[in-house]
Amino acid sequence: MAIWISRYSNKELQSGKYYPVGISIGAPKFPLGYTLRKQCYSLAPKGYMLNMELERFKPAYYEKLEGIGTDRIIDMVQRMDEEARAEGKELVLLCYEDVRVPGDWCHRTVFAEWWAEQTGELIEELYDPSEPKVKKPAAKKESKEPVKKVVETRKEEPGYEQLSLFGLAGI
Repeated sequence: MAIWISRYSNKELQSGKYYPVGISIGAPKFPLGYTLRKQCYSLAPKGYMLNMELERFKPAYYEKLEGIGTDRIIDMVQRMDEEARAEGKELVLLCYEDVRVPGDWCHRTVFAEWWAEQTGELIEELYDPSEPKVKKPAAKKESKEPVKKVVETRKEEPGYEQLSLFGLAGI
């Protein structure tokens, strides 16, 4: 069986060689450049799982898959693969994250691990010709003059007087 995993925005999917199937909670809201053949919500994580760290996500997602049933999932994926091969294409299971970015992960890779454990077959990430978009850390805005120096400068100016709320209230 030739099954791949990838992200929706992989330009390689526009080649027409693949049978793209979404395994995310919702379909993408951006133009794909290809036709999404199916949306398989059974393999998508539950909404509450989306904010979990990988260490917590993996057991929760495995539990979801086990709840569906290993045999049912294997049968479902094999049927999608047969449909793809009937059209001379290769099945690709899709979601959003770019796992080429260090520190990023996606449930599709966790599904691929689960699949390998259950069937002994490897599902690999489809080659993506685009450059990964690394998230840049937010730039810190620095003032021209540190706050401490501004306060010290004000104290030195003639006529500068520090007021206290307690002094205004007569305390």
